This record gives sequence, C-alpha cells and structure tokens, in this order.
Amino acid sequence: MIFKTLKFSGAALMLAGAAQAQMFIDSGVESGTYGEPIEDVALLQGCIFEQEVPTCELSRNGFSYYVSWNEPTPSYIVEALGTLYVSAPIWLRGDLVNMGDMSAELAVHAMRLDPSLDPYADIRANLQGDWVFAADPAYTSSVWGDRVTEKVNGDYSSEYTLQLADSCEKSNGQGPVMIAHIDPWSEPPCMIIEAVTADKMIMQLAGGDGTLFKYVRP
Repeated sequence: MIFKTLKFSGAALMLAGAAQAQMFIDSGVESGTYGEPIEDVALLQGCIFEQEVPTCELSRNGFSYYVSWNEPTPSYIVEALGTLYVSAPIWLRGDLVNMGDMSAELAVHAMRLDPSLDPYADIRANLQGDWVFAADPAYTSSVWGDRVTEKVNGDYSSEYTLQLADSCEKSNGQGPVMIAHIDPWSEPPCMIIEAVTADKMIMQLAGGDGTLFKYVRP
C-alpha cells in the first residue's frame, strides 16, 4: 500500500492511496488542552458547511459529538471530515469542551478513518434509505446514517438515533440488535434483527411476544 503524507501548519495528514481507505490527521495539540481528554470511535453522521460556523456531527451509540470549524478544532480537520462518506468509522483523540444529555462539543486533535472499526458496516449499509411498514403503508421510516425519522401518513412522528450491537439485555443473547435512542431518560427500545437486505427488513421487539415487523422499500 502506498502512503502519502502531507503537512498542514505542523499537522500530519496521511492518506492510504487515492481511495482514502485510511486517513490519519494529527494536529499535534496535546490532549487536555481544552477540556477532559477523550479517545473514542464514532461514525460520521454528516457535515454542514453552508452556515456561519461549519460543523460536523458524529454518532456513538446514541450519543452525538459536534465538531466545529476552528472552535477549537482546526479547520483542516473539519474540512477532512467533510470529504468522507456517511457512517465513516473514525477513531478520535480530543477534548470534551461542553457536555449535554445526549451530545457533546468536541475539540478534535487527531483522527483516523478506519473501515475495520465498524463490524456492522454491511447491516448499516442495507438499513440506509426509505422503508414502508408492510402491514400498514401509512407508517414509514427513513434512515440516514444513524438517524431514523418516522412518519405517519406523511406527517412527522418521531426521530431517534440507532445503535447496532451484538445483543441487548432483553434479547437473551439473540442478535444482532438495533437499539433506538429516543431521549436520555427512557430505556431505549431494542429490536432483534431477523433479516436486513437491500429490499426488506424484518425485526421483532426484544422481550416482546415474538411478533415480526416487516418493512419493504416504497
């Protein structure tokens, strides 16, 4: 594999080939400079550059990290995140600047794109897009990254952040599962994934009566 290393204001950027199978950026800033140090793995939800302060959102098991341009993350790190695909798995080193119930502002000092960090990449890819509840087409779901928006008769109903895992407490070892993080106060529902392909999704509620819920593409 051919690596290319570039320098940006003292930062090292390493790209693994043109496909960017791996990207590594280290600003050289020490952990703990702006807040509590953290190392974690998160999935890129997306970036918005068409606003006063460009910002990227990353998702981690129902929790969101927000990374803003030069506040205090270096602009070139935010710009690099903006070149990546939705649900890109990223190792992060940084500081927690502000903490909320289900989100935090993060100062990123170093990042590495590494597809091997997401063991559920195939399931996640099949989940993306629009779905219709087979038993009642009035109920629809739309998946973008780890964000799920549900509608009834075309009207907004709810939104949550999904988490994929091997199992959950109520699944009794069955899995994989999809956990729906709706708010910080309630126990998140857990759905056992029976099947997910490009055109169908079949699940059952963990701890439920075994009823299967089937979704198809519109």
